[in-house]
Amino acid sequence: MTAPIFALLNASDEVKSFLKSGNILRTYEFGLAPDAPIKPYLVWQDISGDPQNNLDCPARTDHLTIQIDIYTTDPMQLSLIKEAVRKALELNNSCTVTSLRGNEREPETKLYRTGFDSNWFVDR
Repeated sequence: MTAPIFALLNASDEVKSFLKSGNILRTYEFGLAPDAPIKPYLVWQDISGDPQNNLDCPARTDHLTIQIDIYTTDPMQLSLIKEAVRKALELNNSCTVTSLRGNEREPETKLYRTGFDSNWFVDR
């Protein structure tokens, strides 16, 4: 199983106000974003994970650390999008934001970027 990131973001009207165009929510798992996505957009990737092992049976739950990154051409949107995404994900009781990243500008793409790491307990 994976964390229900897309479903939680797609359920948030606030997130959709920033990241939805037509029928497309511009949130992509690592490596699945188009070559030139419409901005702003969000990507996520698993950073680490550990099974929650049991002595009497195989693990039923995995503990995942997932990195969330937001990209935009408008630096004024960074904090607004980050807070909307954070609220949407933390509504799920199995998600906790563990570290916040500052804002930066990507030297090559000139896009503004921010993000955070989140911990999840995901049932298998």
